[in-house]
Formats: sequence, C-alpha cells, structure tokens
Amino acid sequence: FFFPGKHFMRYLGATNWMNSLLILLLVAISTCNVYVLSAPGEDFDYEFSKVQTMADVRAEIKETGKPGVVFVTQPWCGACKGLKGSVNADAEIKSMFDNWVVVHAAGDELSAEWHADGETDGYIPRVYFLTPDGEFAKVEAPNPQYAYFFPSAGAVKEGMRKVQDNLGGGGGGGGAGS
Repeated sequence: FFFPGKHFMRYLGATNWMNSLLILLLVAISTCNVYVLSAPGEDFDYEFSKVQTMADVRAEIKETGKPGVVFVTQPWCGACKGLKGSVNADAEIKSMFDNWVVVHAAGDELSAEWHADGETDGYIPRVYFLTPDGEFAKVEAPNPQYAYFFPSAGAVKEGMRKVQDNLGGGGGGGGAGS
C-alpha cells in the first residue's frame, strides 16, 4: 500500500491521517474518467424509431413514406449533449418529428455505420436527412465545412423544412414554413 510521506501531505494542507486520506481520495476521484453508457434515445426527450441500422432505417422510411432524420451521437460528446438539450427544449421540433422517421444512432458501432454515401464524416454530432425513398437528402449545414453538423434544434428544423420544401410538402408540420 502506497502512502505519500508526511511532508507531501502537509504541503497539501493535511494535518492528520484522516485529512490526508480524504485529500488522496478526492484527487483519485477527480482524475478518473467515468463513462456512462446510454441506451439509444437516452438524453433525448422523444420516442425514437426502434430501428437503427442504415438498412433498417431505409426500409422503415420506404414503408411509411415519411422522410427520415438521423441523429448520430456519442454519450461522452459535449456538442451532442448540447444538441440533445436544444431539441428537448423545443416543442416545435417534437411536433415536426411526428411527420418523420426519427432515429438516434448512439455509440461507436452505429456511429461508424452512419456515413453519407461515399463520405467519411469523422465528427459528431451528425444529422442526416433522408428522403421518403431512403436516399440521403443534400441539405446545407450552417457550416459548409461540416456538411452534417447541425448544432441546435433550430438548425435541424431548418434542415427538415428544406427537405419538406424540396418534396413539395411545406414546412414539415409544427409551425410556419421557411
């Protein structure tokens, strides 16, 4: 069992054995990386489609005749958490989701599978829009350098509206069009 010397503990401000142990425990806890694995859909306040693989999502989209929106996230990603919070706080986007097949692909395996045809998008979060025939819809992202990075509910809503407009379907439900 390793226990640092009394001079080190006094340097940290510990004056007795219990204080020393408490300081060591706090230092150990603060340097640990804790990862909480989340189930798909967790952290979003919305009931997602149960399918997640690209083939299954495309099949569901074709079956329902609805366009699709796919959120690709990682549980440890700060930008992903920001997107989730923005979506959770926006009643309008949830209303729009009723007219879409909405998918949350979380984790390494699903993140690796979800890439636009012929592209290798190495950043997250990514948001893909699919037409009712299951093909990727080209929607200009807020930052053209990152073609599938939609950082907020507002940006996702705008992308959904563009897809609906290209399909001749107006604003995608849940509010005024663009």
